[in-house]
Amino acid sequence: MMNHTFYLKDKDQSRTALTPTRLAIHVPCTILEAQDEYRHLYHLYFKDQQFLAAKKVSRSRRRSYTEKAFTQGIVFLCPHPLADQLIGPKSTIVNQSFTALLKKIEHDPMQTVEIFSCFDGLIKEEKLFKVLRDHYYSYKRDGKFKKAAIVCDRIRSIYPDHEWIQSIRSEKNDPANDQRTLWEARNLKVGFSIQHQLAAAEEEYRSSPAPGTFKTLLEFTNVHYSPPQQQTLYDRLLADGYDEPARNAFKEYIRNHHPVEAIQLLAQYPFTLRASDVRDLRTLLHDQDNLRSLSFETLCSKLAPLLADYPEEMNDMILAAIKRVPDRDVNTLLHHLTSLTNLPVYELIKQLSETAEDPEQQAAAGELYEKIGFYREAIDCYTYEMELHPESREPVERLSRTYLAAGQAEEAKAYQDLLKTMVS
Repeated sequence: MMNHTFYLKDKDQSRTALTPTRLAIHVPCTILEAQDEYRHLYHLYFKDQQFLAAKKVSRSRRRSYTEKAFTQGIVFLCPHPLADQLIGPKSTIVNQSFTALLKKIEHDPMQTVEIFSCFDGLIKEEKLFKVLRDHYYSYKRDGKFKKAAIVCDRIRSIYPDHEWIQSIRSEKNDPANDQRTLWEARNLKVGFSIQHQLAAAEEEYRSSPAPGTFKTLLEFTNVHYSPPQQQTLYDRLLADGYDEPARNAFKEYIRNHHPVEAIQLLAQYPFTLRASDVRDLRTLLHDQDNLRSLSFETLCSKLAPLLADYPEEMNDMILAAIKRVPDRDVNTLLHHLTSLTNLPVYELIKQLSETAEDPEQQAAAGELYEKIGFYREAIDCYTYEMELHPESREPVERLSRTYLAAGQAEEAKAYQDLLKTMVS
């Protein structure tokens, strides 16, 4: 899961490479925070997924709209599919000045007020105040008192101590249908975009993670996100410690008969198993081929602990996996098993680590190697014993047995023939 880079082109034609860091969903503006290669921050403002303007920033002014968006809005870390919907990877977005933006939208006075009241921490106070106050008087002259009251409220929220505000009689305004008020209460009535509804569904799941809230989120994302965007969202949720995306994907893999992928997912994102999940996992582990893609370390550290209530099955799984490890160093195996000290296999490997290099205990070491399926090492131990005790039948019997277990029938027969020539 990696952030993509995009480019911001300024009026001097220079291009700055930016990487998204955070996304603040609010009303009326969504703010994408990004940083350049020197870690300087930029804020890019959007309304209804349409780019408005970008500004290099040091920090948000206290009580500004930007601060409010990042503290009271819905904030996601990037990468996030909602950010991808605003700016695609490697794309170039052309910046514009606030003056140029004002000329573009001044035909819609209320939209001008809504948007420019979001720039209170970016535009000089006297300039922004004049823009908003001019629209207030324009509405008053046209007899549009409700809209004038909305503009007055916007000015009061930005400049509560301004002398002009102090001189203006407070006008009653019903905030019931004000989008900012509805959004802050997360009362998503008709009029909010799909982007806002997606953000609210994810926020609800994050605040109350449960199958029900995840199902709601899933229904939204199935319709409005592409498969790569869904994966980006699930990767972000998994990275933040939420279980439900992993559990859902695990069940989908099981349903579609993809056992190896189910095991890999569980090893990468172990989640709290419910009874049905445990049943599925135990079924998967009956086929050792499903485990071949996992390293022994991952198997011990991530997968085995999920079967803590089934130590016998866990022990059998570890024993079967040991036979396939490429690194047969006993101390390395013991290190990987340190979280599973309650299992018999741990004690077996521990005994082996204590006897493997002891020339006086090669017979015992050979038996331990044989138990874990390390037949080559067991054969070396028994061969050493046979050289030390050429008259003894026991090392020869063990060699014949081990070669047979290793699938080397001819060698096993040769030692059986040798036994026939030895004096009992």
